[in-house]
Amino acid sequence: MNEQEVKDLGEWRKPGGREEVFQELMDRKRFVAGVKEMNYYDGEDAVNTIFSRLGLRTPLQVRRIAVVKRGMAVAAVFLLAVISVWLLTRQRSTQAPPADVVKKDVGPGGNKAMLTLSNGTTILLDTVQKGAIASQGNSRVVKMDDGRLAYEPVTKKTESPVYNTLSVPRGGQYQLTLPDGSRVWLNAASSITYPTAFTDEDRTVKITGEVYFEVVHGERRPFKVDAGGLLTEVLGTSFNVNAYADEPVVRTTLVEGKIKVSNGTATRVLSPGQQVQGKGAILEMVAGVDVEQVLAWKNGIFSFRNADLPTVMRQLARWYDIEVEYTGAAPAGTFDGEIGRGLTLNQVLQGLAQARINYTIVSSHKIVIRP
Repeated sequence: MNEQEVKDLGEWRKPGGREEVFQELMDRKRFVAGVKEMNYYDGEDAVNTIFSRLGLRTPLQVRRIAVVKRGMAVAAVFLLAVISVWLLTRQRSTQAPPADVVKKDVGPGGNKAMLTLSNGTTILLDTVQKGAIASQGNSRVVKMDDGRLAYEPVTKKTESPVYNTLSVPRGGQYQLTLPDGSRVWLNAASSITYPTAFTDEDRTVKITGEVYFEVVHGERRPFKVDAGGLLTEVLGTSFNVNAYADEPVVRTTLVEGKIKVSNGTATRVLSPGQQVQGKGAILEMVAGVDVEQVLAWKNGIFSFRNADLPTVMRQLARWYDIEVEYTGAAPAGTFDGEIGRGLTLNQVLQGLAQARINYTIVSSHKIVIRP
């Protein structure tokens, strides 16, 4: 450290018992003894704990670290502590989060959805007990032990199609097993409309928002998804459709198998790892897509790749059910990294604040982004 940095560190150590924290961080034997008791090194917890003790903002990159050797864990934790203290000397008091930001926070979303039956009756699925909750056409509607919704046939008699709609609000997510056994994951602010029993010729559903499908193979019964003006047709495969109305394009990404996507004038056939982006009459093919990043939401993670701030905030707005207001133009710059969807809004925003994002949580449903 140079002379100014030493002076800054000395000033930081004075108030509020920080000297004790500093000595703990510098006590290598204490770190070694603690790590020897662990068989696993959880990178996320270690980083967040150290940054929290130092009063620093949580870093955006929080991908979990797999099992490492104990010696490497000791070195990693100790080195991180030293680096964290050095980083603190570079911080200025003007960078601390405003007092009102600390006082207000918003919890993460969870499993909640509303089922609309064919007669218009609505059922809040997060408030009903597990077991049979309704009878629809040829099927019994069941809330399973793991919380997902499923349809069990009660008769093979063919009747006129009866349709249900599963709607997930902002701040929610939900899983559904369709009558043919296909599994569906719905992201926040999404919906799916489907028959309670598929016919022998057709399996067609309509969605809004973002939905991931694992479709049961049916060679003589193509599975079709109507979303944002695009029709996706499959026999049996896994794919993700992002059709939010506030996104610039509709994105259909293939994970496994093969699908055909059309918009009435053009058609594209996808192989695994490819994506179709549709806007109006244009269907653009994108190869080499990071499928893990596309499906991050399903696995409980926000994942950003060269994402501008409005793109990031649209995802946060849906998951935390908030309104985002900009005072002036949105700050420039892009974000790369991952952070858990189980964190509170303030924790996520503190991570983003490492890139100098200025914000205020005005209420449980609104934040303001400043230049």
